[in-house]
Amino acid sequence: MIREVKMADTAAMNYDEDVSKKSSTGLDPKVANLLAYLFSWLGGLIIWLMEKENRFVKWNALQALILGVIEVGSIIVISVILGLIPYIGWFFFSWLGWLIAGVAWILAIVAIIMGFQGKTFRIPGIAKLADKWFKI
Repeated sequence: MIREVKMADTAAMNYDEDVSKKSSTGLDPKVANLLAYLFSWLGGLIIWLMEKENRFVKWNALQALILGVIEVGSIIVISVILGLIPYIGWFFFSWLGWLIAGVAWILAIVAIIMGFQGKTFRIPGIAKLADKWFKI
């Protein structure tokens, strides 16, 4: 089955072209990508604010920022909701918190590995937000 390529998909493919260009942060684009995902929302925010020219770095930093905000935000919401249930709520919060953090780290690791290969990893759902908010 042939999948229709949408504008957002083609725009993301163009980000890969910048992987060989120098980053305005002074870092290699692959290292900047690593730092953005490694330090979750804070790393993504810092790299996103610092980067001025390299679309690969800036887009991946924005995706890392969104991933980190969703991770932290969902853990906070779940802790508030399940914290209202004595004993059992804290058990489920602990389990769900680790699950959310684990999934976020797996996605970040895949994005880091693909970044070192010079490719953009589009996290489902989050990549569409990054495309929508991305401006150069």
